[in-house]
Amino acid sequence: MNIYKVLSVSYYIGMALVFIGVLMHMSELTYGPYVFVGGALIMIGIRLYNMLFGKPMNRRVHTILVYSSLMLLPAAWAMITYRRYWVIFIVLTAILDTYASFRRIKK
Repeated sequence: MNIYKVLSVSYYIGMALVFIGVLMHMSELTYGPYVFVGGALIMIGIRLYNMLFGKPMNRRVHTILVYSSLMLLPAAWAMITYRRYWVIFIVLTAILDTYASFRRIKK
């Protein structure tokens, strides 16, 4: 299989794990934050790969996406320690992802 397909599939798995982890945490299930952390680490890894090995002209957009995914780590910490402000870090991630989506990635 092509490396780009593997990266795409694993990225979607990471996003699904983040979403499922949020739903599990909101349902007060014990392992929700840990599922969230697993998905966050996958997303951070793929975004770092894209930043390091992507085209130099897209480095700025990929850097924004790396910062966005790094906001998931304090959210995971807040979930694990039962703090209520984990939502703020999720919102920051969504804002940075939205901003990056309006930037053009050159092919």
